[in-house]
Amino acid sequence: MKLIPLVALMALMASIQAQNTFPYDTVAHQVIYRQAIKLAAGAKTESVYAAATDWFADSARFTHYNAIAPLDTMQVKKPNKRKRATEEQYANTRPLQMQDPAADKMQGLGIIRYYSSGGSIKMLYLKYDISVEVTKATAVLTVSNIRYYHFDATSYKPAPIYNFSGGKPCEEVGTLESLISCQNFHDEFKKLAMYCNKEIYGHMADLRTTLIKKKLVSDGRPPAVTTNKDAPKVKATAKAPLRK
Repeated sequence: MKLIPLVALMALMASIQAQNTFPYDTVAHQVIYRQAIKLAAGAKTESVYAAATDWFADSARFTHYNAIAPLDTMQVKKPNKRKRATEEQYANTRPLQMQDPAADKMQGLGIIRYYSSGGSIKMLYLKYDISVEVTKATAVLTVSNIRYYHFDATSYKPAPIYNFSGGKPCEEVGTLESLISCQNFHDEFKKLAMYCNKEIYGHMADLRTTLIKKKLVSDGRPPAVTTNKDAPKVKATAKAPLRK
């Protein structure tokens, strides 16, 4: 019975990850990913907060590469200084950026490096904020403020994104929302969205798994109620006679 909610969650995540569009909030006019994880009855807020803090400690969780880029394996006598500087800039060795224990909030940083060959996108770095807010009933994970930085994949120089169908190229740096309004390379953009969805929704599944392992997540069933019928019976003992 405990496996059913988890299987359903994984099926939902697989369906969402397969989507080729970004989750655009038409009210806020932003791309926002959000999930509320229902906590187990009796789960202490400080325990959930500590678990989320530990989750951010693994930097490998928060930097993703979709493919090997040309200079990743190229053996050259003189290392590309721009490549080295860019990799240092986006190393993300400390994903947890800010903590507010009084408000049970924290914010981290996620990075995606997206390489594409033969299209408008060359080398695209994406930075995004990952916030976790803990309440008595839920742990809410939100990904927002996604911004991009585009480079030539062979020189690592900042480069505009040229649309092959014509028109003004997209700026080399900007928000994901500005890229959505500018881009005219629809098939490429669908692939980018699918990859980002896979990785970002993966954060949500990963945090949930972390909390499940610590028994902090509700399995969807009501807590057991102990009745008089279920209470353990105590064997009666004979009373000693009173002494006169």
